[in-house]
Amino acid sequence: MSVWPGAVAPCRLALVARRVKPILKIATGSIAVGVLVFGCKLLAARVSGSTALFSDALEALVNVASSGLALYALILAAKPADEQHNYGHAKAELLSAMATGAMILVAAVLIFQHASQELLHPHALAPINGGLGIGLALNGLAGGVNALWAALLHFIGRRDRSPALLADAQHLVSDVLTSVGIIAALLGAALVHLPILDPLIALGIAAQIAFMGGKTVLTALSGLLDEAPPPETTERIQALVRQYATGAIEAHDLRIRQAGPASFLEFHLVVPGEMTVNAAHDICDRIEAALKAEMKGVVITIHVEPEVKAKHEGVLLP
Repeated sequence: MSVWPGAVAPCRLALVARRVKPILKIATGSIAVGVLVFGCKLLAARVSGSTALFSDALEALVNVASSGLALYALILAAKPADEQHNYGHAKAELLSAMATGAMILVAAVLIFQHASQELLHPHALAPINGGLGIGLALNGLAGGVNALWAALLHFIGRRDRSPALLADAQHLVSDVLTSVGIIAALLGAALVHLPILDPLIALGIAAQIAFMGGKTVLTALSGLLDEAPPPETTERIQALVRQYATGAIEAHDLRIRQAGPASFLEFHLVVPGEMTVNAAHDICDRIEAALKAEMKGVVITIHVEPEVKAKHEGVLLP
């Protein structure tokens, strides 16, 4: 039966559309929340004249940009594998997470420069019952919105194993903690009449988000370099293979790598030389079904070998 070649593209587009639709809602929501929070924090900085609140607003601007990157990466990652990308496009999320971390580091440098200048020439804080109080209230409102959205992103990111959403959620958590620290510190600075604390707080913000940005970059880099999973993950895979590979002799050369929400697992399965292809295939089916029941999105490749290829290592079976 012949297949009309032109039908392939519309089918792929329909599949991508179904995958992207819920992603669009999440990522678009992140951008809308980011714009709202940035507006609140920028207004807070203007009415208060606080360097610390200005620094917080600059970080919020990075949130908006990172949410836009996450949206693009999630749409790209949802595309199915094609002739040019046999393993799919999931690593686009890791690139997005890495770019987000880089933007956070840039923001940290800009905050450091601004705070350093203010430290040399500090100015008096606005009154707590005036501009400073209004600014802190606006900042608190923005922090509350961020906390609720970060919790939602973290839940969805862990459920769907999305590095882009988890990186966005991690940055928002950092932003919430920063806002709480700023409010407390500025209240203290206003009460003891020490305006120099304002730029010092900003320097603390720069250090804190630089740490978070570096952590985000390193996490994304480990995924791009196909870092091995935690030992407990490997041990669980070996236990499942041992449990469901009855009839085989051993499994060795197990490798696994993560690419966004997808995992790629491969290993060699040694079976008795006289075993039929059908029997060996049945063993592989049992193993794959057990692994896929626990590992969402895993792609498994099993290379079946005769007994003479045994290495007497890896997962040894009785």
